[in-house]
Amino acid sequence: MWKGPREGSSNILTILDLRERNYRLAVLNGWLVWLGDTFLNPNIVLTSFAAKLGAPGALIGLLPALLQAGGMIPQAFLASYVARFPKKIVLYRRVATLRLSGVLLMALSALFLGSWPELLLVGFLAGLLLNALFTGVSSLPFWEVVAKTTPWERRTHLFSARNLVGGLLAFLAGFLVREVLALPLTFPLPYALLFALGALAFGLGWYLFGLTEEPEEPPRFHRLDLRLPLRRVDFRRYLRVRVLLGLAAMAEPFYAVYAVRVLGQGKELGLYLSLYALSFTLSNLLWAKLGERSSKGVLQAGSFLALFPPLLALLLPPPFFGLVFLLQGAYLAALGLATTTYLLNLAPPEERSAHIGLANTVAGLFAFSTVLGGWLADRLGFPTLFLLAAFFYAWALYAGRKLPQEG
Repeated sequence: MWKGPREGSSNILTILDLRERNYRLAVLNGWLVWLGDTFLNPNIVLTSFAAKLGAPGALIGLLPALLQAGGMIPQAFLASYVARFPKKIVLYRRVATLRLSGVLLMALSALFLGSWPELLLVGFLAGLLLNALFTGVSSLPFWEVVAKTTPWERRTHLFSARNLVGGLLAFLAGFLVREVLALPLTFPLPYALLFALGALAFGLGWYLFGLTEEPEEPPRFHRLDLRLPLRRVDFRRYLRVRVLLGLAAMAEPFYAVYAVRVLGQGKELGLYLSLYALSFTLSNLLWAKLGERSSKGVLQAGSFLALFPPLLALLLPPPFFGLVFLLQGAYLAALGLATTTYLLNLAPPEERSAHIGLANTVAGLFAFSTVLGGWLADRLGFPTLFLLAAFFYAWALYAGRKLPQEG
């Protein structure tokens, strides 16, 4: 039985205590990345952009999969390479420019290739893939640096602080997204502006985290054994839940597509984005408090809430469809916080790279479930997709009961 975080208090003053330099840089990075993710939100902005280009459902489902899987799949293969760096932040800095170049390619494609839809789609996808690939290279160094510079009792506070203010900024930015999309500009110029704003936010956020003062450690040149984590029952149970959540996520990007194509609510995308961000932000206060006692409790609560949006999406009339995004923000906040903190605390320090790399690589493979989701939406309809997603969330909730309880 492993011990989870119990110390400290999750009141706002404690969470937002930014006096410690590395903690402050990590929090500021989170706030700016939140802004970037709002301007390039994969489930709303990118999917609506592809939908307006007339992309098929499977391709629309590929967009969030590329971002998530590209940032996770390479981690197991890079674990031994990353372990050789006495300071992992060095590798993080090296790939920041390459990550940024992908977002800039998306913005430039939308700015200059509007008259050639086929070329625009190619440039957009190439930029997205470039950003996703090098996000995968930088993700493992990021988690290693966070684990080395943030005491375990402060990790829940760190991610809550990032999400709390970052979500508020995203909520406000959602109104900006709505105004930008309503500008009297020809498509795809409003999206070019959103992609440029995303590049600015991401670039500054990555630069700030690159200033982290990471303690040096002896490089490890031996090859990491990725089979070691699988010998632990607790890790296998955790991995099972991550896989089920990945399968359930097949429906996540299609609530916005459903709103555009079925309900005719394309003009409300900015409002939905704000509702999502507001819910994500405010729910973090609850998840941070609960997370001090049990990351498992947060994981179970998030899985339970996730059961409702796919069902409500089929029942709610258009004026009330925003409730889907309110719930989506709350449960994705819970699942994101819980799966991260649970894994960091579960992994022994000497095996941390192997645990993080293997877990995120496996989860990244199942990020492509959104491609299956797009195919199901096109072939069998949105009801089939949403009901199947609810089934997998229910299964994840059941499987999560077997995870070891913290404390």
